Order: sequence, then structure tokens, then C-alpha cells
Amino acid sequence: MQGQCSAITRAGSRCQRSAESQNGLCFAHDPANAEARRRTASRGGRGKANREVAALKDELKDVIADVKAGELDRNDAAVMFQGYRALLEYIKLERAVLVEDELAARIQELERGQRPHAS
Repeated sequence: MQGQCSAITRAGSRCQRSAESQNGLCFAHDPANAEARRRTASRGGRGKANREVAALKDELKDVIADVKAGELDRNDAAVMFQGYRALLEYIKLERAVLVEDELAARIQELERGQRPHAS
């Protein structure tokens, strides 16, 4: 172990993690790991959203099949589809927030790279 990470956190205090690289930074602060962190962050909430979309798709197919088979009233199905549309809009919103957060993190990373480093 090479000691404590030398990075300063957003809160203005020194990072408490162990330094893992020769430049005295932990994985989270080492610019060499930026791409790996970005890939990990970009997967953050999408897996859950993708599972939700797949589940909604299956439910929609079931409703359609039930209407076709005469097991579900068309009016009831129409109301259910309104609920599904609301869920879909929420999933879209969730994804947009994740993308916005990821972009903000990337911008912050780029801005940090533009500033001269304190010695």
C-alpha cells in the first residue's frame, strides 16, 4: 500500500481511500481510470430500467393476448395501457436523469483536467 490518496474531495477534505497508483491517487481519482469509471457509471441504472422495460413488454403482450381471446374487456385494457404509458414515461425520465448525471460527471472530469494541479 502506498498510503492515502492525495486527491481533495468535492467537500474540500482529503480523500480517505488508499493510493493505488504511483501518482498517489486512488482508483476513483486517478485520471488513468476515467474510462473504466465512465463505463461502470454508464451501466449504473440502465440494467434495472431494461429489466423493467422487458417486464412491461411481456405484460403488454399478455394484455393484448387476453383481449384477443376475449378474456379481458377492451375498456379495461385501454385503461391498463394508459397506466403502461405513464410507466414508460417515468422510465424515460429516469434514463434522462441518469444520462444527465453521467454527462455532468464527464464535464466535471474534463474541467478538472483543464485546471492546473496544486503541488
